[in-house]
Amino acid sequence: MLVAKSNDQFVNAFNANKREEYYCPECGEQLILKKGKCKVAHFAHGVNSKCQLQKGESYEHLLGKQQIFEWARQNNWYPELEVYISSLKQRADVLLNVQGRQVAIEFQCSPLSLIDLQERTRGYEKLGIKCYWFLGSPYELKIHQRQTQKFIQLLNNRYRLIFWNIKSAAIKIENATIWEQRLNLRQINKNYRTLHQLISLPETKMNFLRNGLPLICHQRLRGIQVTKHPEIYWRYLVCRKLADIPLFTSFSQTSWIKMLRKVEASEWVIFPCLPPMILINTYLRLFTGQLIRCGIIVRRKKRIILVKYPRSSRSLAEQEQEVQKLLSGYQ
Repeated sequence: MLVAKSNDQFVNAFNANKREEYYCPECGEQLILKKGKCKVAHFAHGVNSKCQLQKGESYEHLLGKQQIFEWARQNNWYPELEVYISSLKQRADVLLNVQGRQVAIEFQCSPLSLIDLQERTRGYEKLGIKCYWFLGSPYELKIHQRQTQKFIQLLNNRYRLIFWNIKSAAIKIENATIWEQRLNLRQINKNYRTLHQLISLPETKMNFLRNGLPLICHQRLRGIQVTKHPEIYWRYLVCRKLADIPLFTSFSQTSWIKMLRKVEASEWVIFPCLPPMILINTYLRLFTGQLIRCGIIVRRKKRIILVKYPRSSRSLAEQEQEVQKLLSGYQ
């Protein structure tokens, strides 16, 4: 920890000296000041301490918190280090005051479970505190994996991942996007290998058509991963759902998106740092565009109309014709 109490005053470990006595702001135990040329100055509890604030912190985490504090101070955001919030039983790495609103910054360098991320983020929300998650170097190496993507946040109305680089003492912001991948027969063949693996999973209970899948199943949206199983599984379930709906059924755009969301709802990945379902809705709008280009649905005066059932391609030649026809729609 970076902050302790001395004579009822909060003291930053960077400004502390070993001639003074320092105490934990939470439990009141005397702390040990650790300060030297090869380590970040910080306070530590004794070996047998039971304080809930006692935890080992990495060099990157300690230094990063101090750098973020200095960065916020230069921006006149009145930062406070390691503020313990008793109602949440957690400590904000840095707490700011930005134009009259409290903002918490959490600098995450170690693994964090989805449940803990949800609880901590929602805890701040209940108190009216906006929380931003800054990620350390271990996450930057895994930017396309779910363990990193669960930290996606809205910043200036865009999906972002926020990193803090201790080497440059600077913030780094990465866009998180969903984009369409052009389809080809090689991808279709790769998908069928994925399907064989899925069929062996007991929880999927899949009975895929022997003569193949509709082309819409093989299309993909890359970038942010929104489904727990491979995307083709959810698309297959949508095709089964559409096959049970009478042709020329008309939907409002809102009811259409709601219907798609309910298709195997447990498939959706949770993004705790975003408003509920906002990213899933972005994915579903792009998926709707793919259905339109495949001729399965049409959009008329803000209505979505089912005009054709997804149909399986019975031969490679027929698949290739459909792929070429679909690709012409991108040009």
